[in-house]
Amino acid sequence: MSIDSVTAALYAQALQSTVADPSRCTVPWVVCPEHGGTLKARAQATADGFDSWCTDFTCFNVWPHDRLDAARTEPATHTIQADNGDPYVVCDGHALTARTQITDGQALPGLPA
Repeated sequence: MSIDSVTAALYAQALQSTVADPSRCTVPWVVCPEHGGTLKARAQATADGFDSWCTDFTCFNVWPHDRLDAARTEPATHTIQADNGDPYVVCDGHALTARTQITDGQALPGLPA
């Protein structure tokens, strides 16, 4: 599967998730709620119990599980208006990441009407 087809599949999943639960972030991967796409995870649990952490040097967020593969629990706070016009909802961390990664689209505060 090419990167474009993977991206299209993830985008389609986000649109379906928005319809299913418009109050939850719909992006199928997890980010730091404060810094966006800055997470790292260990392959195996360690003695300190921290398996995921934010790599932003000002952040002290750590999680005692593999957050990269965890279910999303953050509330939706922003709407991504994609270049083709189909909106989907995301949390603060994904909105921050989207602003740096999307082209021909916008990350807008608030949920769709």
